[in-house]
Amino acid sequence: MNEKRKPKILIVTTPIRPIPTNFPPIGSLSLIASLKKAGFKDIEFFNIDLLRPSYLNTLETIKNINPDILGISAVVSTAYEFSKKLSLDIKRQLPKTTIILGGNLGASAEILLRKTGVDFVCTGEGEKTIVDFAKAWMSANEKSSFSSVQGLAFLDKKDKLITTSYPPAIPAEEIYDIDWTLLKDLGQLDFFLAKKEYSPLVNITFADDPRTYESHRKGKTVFSLQASKGCVARCTFCHRWDKGIRFIPVPVLMERVDDFIRNYNLGFVDFGDENFGSDKKWLKEFICEIKKRDLLWRVAGMRVNTLSLEWILQMKDAGCLAIDCGMESGSQKILDIMEKKTTTEQNKDAVKWMAEKEVRTTIQLVIGMPGESPETIEETCKFVNYFTERSPKINPMRLSINFAQALPGTPLYEIARAKNQIGQALEEEEKYLLKISDRDARDGETYINFTDYPKLLLEKWNIEIQNRARNSYIEKWGLGNYNKIIVTSARFQTLKQEKPGSDKGDTGYYADPARFLEKNEREKNNWGVPASSDVADTVHEINESIKLSDNQTPSFWTLMRKRKFGDMAWFFPNIFWRARHFIILLVIANSFRKFGKKFTMNMLVEYLQWKICNIFFISPKPYIKEYISLRKLLLKNYTPKILTDNPAIAKLRLGR
Repeated sequence: MNEKRKPKILIVTTPIRPIPTNFPPIGSLSLIASLKKAGFKDIEFFNIDLLRPSYLNTLETIKNINPDILGISAVVSTAYEFSKKLSLDIKRQLPKTTIILGGNLGASAEILLRKTGVDFVCTGEGEKTIVDFAKAWMSANEKSSFSSVQGLAFLDKKDKLITTSYPPAIPAEEIYDIDWTLLKDLGQLDFFLAKKEYSPLVNITFADDPRTYESHRKGKTVFSLQASKGCVARCTFCHRWDKGIRFIPVPVLMERVDDFIRNYNLGFVDFGDENFGSDKKWLKEFICEIKKRDLLWRVAGMRVNTLSLEWILQMKDAGCLAIDCGMESGSQKILDIMEKKTTTEQNKDAVKWMAEKEVRTTIQLVIGMPGESPETIEETCKFVNYFTERSPKINPMRLSINFAQALPGTPLYEIARAKNQIGQALEEEEKYLLKISDRDARDGETYINFTDYPKLLLEKWNIEIQNRARNSYIEKWGLGNYNKIIVTSARFQTLKQEKPGSDKGDTGYYADPARFLEKNEREKNNWGVPASSDVADTVHEINESIKLSDNQTPSFWTLMRKRKFGDMAWFFPNIFWRARHFIILLVIANSFRKFGKKFTMNMLVEYLQWKICNIFFISPKPYIKEYISLRKLLLKNYTPKILTDNPAIAKLRLGR
């Protein structure tokens, strides 16, 4: 530090999922745009998440650039291990480089500052903070020189944790004001801006609509854009920095869309918002404008209490073909624990209306929250069955099922700390962060059991929901319709063309079983670069090609021999339904296959102990007693334990 010149700045991403997704690194690109507008020119971008270089190559690249400021974009808390290793190695090799980390991992600011090579943590929206930080760097001679920079956490010279106030929110018209030529100049834009014929997103989302195949859409590109930033809700399992929601003004958004139409032949848009259209005035204006552009588009996140039959009709008429909603559960008790501020009736209305108007959706579920029980799972099964029974055109496996994962900055994480499932000490927290690093929420090995039931039952519930969904569809629409759906699905079409070793192309974006729809489309189009680690559900499969003729499903024994257990359930649903009383045995066998003997034995012992307690009517202390917001339960019952934390970090604990 103590420099008078403008710094050389390098922004790097961290690997997020097993392989890169088509969603561009908008956070990093927004920071770079803000820095350039402020007059900082010596900026480079190293997209580690996309390029997936070897670790040695990563270090060598950063060493060669030799930045004054290294910004690490860690958008998920599961990037802790990589961020720690990278920051420590860079500090050893480039001791004069100042390292600042931003993203949701910043909720663990004190751990990062005490256990890694990170010097500063950005604790919120980074566009203004990074500019003020770079300006402060130019005259700083010690860390206290950064005290006036809003949105920072750091350790002062007395090793005291300092957290500054949050910066004001950037204006809505400046949100994600990105110069996309940066990716173009790096030769990376084509990855995120694929032509229709090569984009898995088109096959996954738009393939069922005849408008996709109109002649004037040939060669059109597909891109992911954001129309807003933030969220109107505060779900107790979800970590988000931004308070409230800001919608990009429609004229500004349309100007950006038009730029892509002119310069990149845009024809399909994936709007990656979490709360698309919550502002009804904005939504009305947006629909009017987007319709003029003859685009086909999808909404990745919309609240069910925003939807109505009228809005769905208007959106479809304007080119919308798919709407995903975080419905999360079919049980009102669990929705209340999650603080979703939605109802099960709203969930049912949403799937009913979308089925009626043939707008595709995926049922996204989070199971295993505190209070989850056989009764709440039964309610969720009935909701999923309701979905499958709306139309014979619905793929009953369009389900995304994740286990509740405790992430820093959420009430779910804090209740795990309060109950010593994670622990109170920084060392215990770091141990947990290392455990969940490079894992996702469907991972069966690392998630915390927040229920009053053994983990073996949680795994059983996951399979049971899928099993019930298939059977419900078959009972309503018949096995013939089911087979028709399956043999025309992306999963079957790709299985016919599957090459040895191709099972490792899973991005981890969706959870089983919907993730297979995405994985197989990626494989079919040779899209995506495998990561160094394998996916747990596929790593033990025998990767040999399966020769199939049109509309001929593989034999049961072929799939058994090749250990393709997920495919077995898809193609032989009646066998799995008849064997439903033995699902626990399947869970045990699958756990042994994926996680080994020790893990499986511990899970089995826990289950047997629970069974014995039931026999003797021994009821353990319930995890929770009330079905109200987990945040309220936490503050009501565990405030003294939370207040033992460093007061400077308390504001990061429960999120904004």
